[in-house]
Amino acid sequence: MSEPEEFNVSAPWSWNARHFVDRGCPRIGGSEYLLYSDSGATGGLEAACPPYVLTNCLGQPENGRLAPVVAVYLDDHSPVFDVQPMDKTDTEGWLNLSLDDEIACLISLVAGVRLRSGGPVRSFTAEPDDRGSPGFYAHRVPDWTAVAHPIYPTPQQFPVEPLADWMNRYLALGREDAVTLVRAARQFRDALWVADTDPELAWLLLVSAVEVIAGREALKDVAPAELLRQEMPALAGQLLEAGGDTHLEGVAEQLVSIVKATTRFMSCMDKYRPDPPVIRPEEYAQVDWEWAGLKKAIKLVYRYRSERLHAGVPFPQPMCHPPMTSGAALDERPPVRAVAAGNSAWMARDLPMHLHTFGYIVRGCLLNWWRSLPAAAAEPVGADASG
Repeated sequence: MSEPEEFNVSAPWSWNARHFVDRGCPRIGGSEYLLYSDSGATGGLEAACPPYVLTNCLGQPENGRLAPVVAVYLDDHSPVFDVQPMDKTDTEGWLNLSLDDEIACLISLVAGVRLRSGGPVRSFTAEPDDRGSPGFYAHRVPDWTAVAHPIYPTPQQFPVEPLADWMNRYLALGREDAVTLVRAARQFRDALWVADTDPELAWLLLVSAVEVIAGREALKDVAPAELLRQEMPALAGQLLEAGGDTHLEGVAEQLVSIVKATTRFMSCMDKYRPDPPVIRPEEYAQVDWEWAGLKKAIKLVYRYRSERLHAGVPFPQPMCHPPMTSGAALDERPPVRAVAAGNSAWMARDLPMHLHTFGYIVRGCLLNWWRSLPAAAAEPVGADASG
C-alpha cells in the first residue's frame, strides 16, 4: 500500500494483526517470539490461529527456572498507516504491552500458568522461501523469583492444542471486547507473576481483573450517561441542569468506573463463577461453593481489597501464606479456628479462602465471560481511525 489508510489503532496490536489480514493488507514479513514460563508445554508441536502459529518449543523449566516453552510466529500484514491521531487524549486501547506480551497474557489466562514474552528472536522478509534471520538484540529473559513453597501453585505442564481455539475466539471479537479481555488477562497474569513474592499485590490484581470485565458488562447495552441516570438519577439531574447533555456525558465518563462498583463486581462473579474444582481437599478445608456461602466469602475478599487500597490495612496474614494439603488437594481456605500474628488475630470466619482458590474463581469467571462473547461483525473499509 503506497498511501496510508485509516485504521482503528485504539485496539490491541495482537488483535489488529488479523484485522489487517481481513482488510486485505499484503504480507510484508514475519516475526518469531519466545514465551517463558516455569510450567512446561505438552502435546502437539504446533497450533495455528492465523496470522499466528504457536509452537511447543520443548523448553524444560527445572528447579523454578524459567524456560522458553512456546514460540509465537506472526505473519506480518501491518499496513502503512498514520500514527495515532494526536488532536485529543485517547486511551481507549492503551495496554502498555507489546504484541507478543499481549498474547502471553491471554495464554497465561487460558492455561493458568505464569507466562511472559522475552521478545523477538527471528525476523522474516516477504519472500516466501525466506528462512528468517536470528536476532536477539531486543530479547530479554524475564525476571522471576522462585520460592520453595509457593503461595500460588500452578500446573507443572499445560497443553498447546487448546490454545488455537482460544486465540481464534479472541481474534474474532469486536475491538472493545478485545481491549477488555487483554486488560483483564494482564491483571491475572501479573497476579500469578508476583503471587509468591508479593501476595497482597496479587490479591489486588485478581480483584481488578474481574472489575475490568464487570465494567465492560455494565456498558454493553448502555452509554455511561444513561448508566449514571439509572444508578444516580439525582446527580444526573444536577449535571444536566448545570451544563446540559455534554456536561452529563463528560462527568459520566469519569464516574463510570465507580458507579455501583461493588454491585457490578458481585453480579459478575455470580454470573460467570466456575464450578468447584474436580479434586478437592477434605471438607473442613473446603470453601462453601453454594452461592450464598461463596458470595459471603468473595464480599469479604473485596472488603479486604478496599481496606488495603484506601486505608492501608494489610490482608490477613494467613491469606498470604502457602496452602497446606488436606487429603487429595491443596486446602481451599485456612483450616483453623483462629490465628494470631504480631499484634493481631483472626477468627476462621475472617479467613474466607487462600490466594490460589480466589485465583481459580477469577480465572473461571474470565474464561466463562470470554466464552460468552459474540464474534464481531466486519468493520467497513475506511472506518474512522478514532474509533
